[in-house]
Amino acid sequence: MLELVEDEYNALPEDHPMRIEFLKKIPEIEARKKEIYDKIDNEPDAVRKIAQFFDDENLISSLKSGANLTLDYMSTHHGISGSDLEEYYKYGKFKYDCGNYAEAEDLLVRYLSVSQPPNVSVLGALWGRLACRILQAKWDDSLTDLNAVKDGIESRSISPTDQLRQRAWLMHWALFVYMNQRDGIETLVDFFSEKTYLQTLENLCPWLLRYYIAAIILSTRRKAMIPEALAEIHSISYMYSDPITSFVVNLYENFDFEAAQKSLKDCHKVLSNDFFLQSSANKFVYEARLLLCEVYCTINRKVDIAVLAEKLELTEEEAERWMVDMVRGATSGVALDARIDSSGKQVLMSVSTRSAHQLVLDHTRDLTARSAALATNLDSIVQEQAFYVKLR
Repeated sequence: MLELVEDEYNALPEDHPMRIEFLKKIPEIEARKKEIYDKIDNEPDAVRKIAQFFDDENLISSLKSGANLTLDYMSTHHGISGSDLEEYYKYGKFKYDCGNYAEAEDLLVRYLSVSQPPNVSVLGALWGRLACRILQAKWDDSLTDLNAVKDGIESRSISPTDQLRQRAWLMHWALFVYMNQRDGIETLVDFFSEKTYLQTLENLCPWLLRYYIAAIILSTRRKAMIPEALAEIHSISYMYSDPITSFVVNLYENFDFEAAQKSLKDCHKVLSNDFFLQSSANKFVYEARLLLCEVYCTINRKVDIAVLAEKLELTEEEAERWMVDMVRGATSGVALDARIDSSGKQVLMSVSTRSAHQLVLDHTRDLTARSAALATNLDSIVQEQAFYVKLR
């Protein structure tokens, strides 16, 4: 990337201090260029040997079919040692550093096709292949790689601190992958909802809460996940907040519709300038208005359409069409239990009642879940007590 560095310096010809600095760096840059070009033109012997080995497609196909594409087999029958394979991996990293992402991907794919004991380089190669495919916009392949890296982080013997750090990196990189998938919002919600990754978000990268909450609001399963979203917002509110988290709190906890509407305006500004969410800014506002409308109609048995139009910043005609769609279930897929009085310009909500049978079922289900949680906690306490007794 040295040519890029030179271009940046040359883009400011009238900046004399910058020009002097560049002139001082020219010998260093030229020496580095020579070193890089020499390495490109003269591949290490180990790299050339392994490249020739993989170029024999018939041999590779035969080894794969016989499950013999292993480091032990290559070392015994083809003279390729573990150090040779490590040199091949490092050359793939070199190609990546040079910006040759397609070549780096090919090298890493070949490296990872060899069965070998788990090590740090294998995990590094998984990260490298994911990066190459993201930079080449190979979104289907990058989704597969993302899951491979995720499994690698959990299965490799690395320190807990490094494991936590790599989970944080994966959450950031996942935004590139999931935001370019057809059902990426749903899978992003599932990924961020996992216990270990929620803990990572809370400890290392609270700013990712924006994407988690936005994805929940854009998700088709948002109603069931709003309580979880509120809990997460409160747990890290001392570290991070933005208009998106404020909107959820104002709407679902404070029931302050004016504050929620103000937060929604700020949400649109924020999302319109967000690299990952700008394409979903208008849809987010639409879905958020739906939530605002649903909550408002749930609280009030009689809703004046003129007041609702003011809350949603729509005309009365638009608000009436909106409510018609909600009653039909055309917006959220679930019909609102209400009727529209067009003459009086009102929405009349039906009173929701649950049968005694349903109440008993709900309470029994809650009691079972709580009993299971208590039993689990009791087992943990007993095991801890036994451990301390044994130490004594």
